[in-house]
Amino acid sequence: MAGDGCWGTSFCWGIFEVVWKGGRRTAHRAQEDSLEQATRGRLSDGGLWATLISAFALAFSGYSFYESVLRSPELSVYVPPRIEYTDPDSPDSPFEVFVLPLTVLNDGARTGTVLSIDLEVTNPRRNEVKRFYAARTGTWGTQPFQPFAPVSLEGKGSSSQALQFFPRSGERVARILDLEAGTYSFRLVLNTATTSSYRFLEPKTNPLEFEMQIDQLDYRNFSGAGTMAMWAADYRPISSGN
Repeated sequence: MAGDGCWGTSFCWGIFEVVWKGGRRTAHRAQEDSLEQATRGRLSDGGLWATLISAFALAFSGYSFYESVLRSPELSVYVPPRIEYTDPDSPDSPFEVFVLPLTVLNDGARTGTVLSIDLEVTNPRRNEVKRFYAARTGTWGTQPFQPFAPVSLEGKGSSSQALQFFPRSGERVARILDLEAGTYSFRLVLNTATTSSYRFLEPKTNPLEFEMQIDQLDYRNFSGAGTMAMWAADYRPISSGN
């Protein structure tokens, strides 16, 4: 008769073997399931990263295409801290000239065209405004006369030249500057060509507003091709950068 804990040695050993093998199979199956889940997780993470990288590359490619091809013209104008003024006729004549060396920069990708440039000069003491337009290129007295022509600027291109601003036809203000030394306000506007029916592709430009001062006028300086200097108080260049 076998002991109380088992009916027979062979029978007990059989039970033990079944339980042990079943435990091994369960542990092995659990290990396989864990490995499969880990593999799926790695594949899932890898797919997510691949998707994110592809999306980033696509976005960067689109941005580069916009910056290099589609970006609308963005025109900025730069004026040095010193310009020239002359009144070659007489104090009673409306004809007077401002000579401004200008640089126009196109920071966009598409070509922008400047058709004309307007200048407004304000005398704050008399509260008067006189309007001028870019009539000629070159410094005062340059021969032969070179009329201003529209300027086409390719993407990231620039153009620099001195411009002579004449009073608009019909101006009645004899002279916008006083005889005494003083400071005056200027407003420069670029008139650009329309290049597209889509507003977001239209040229972008901002008026440039600045101040210049001048010494007491001495008409002896205006003989021949003479001029007088006007300058910014801080002697720093001015920009309409967008």
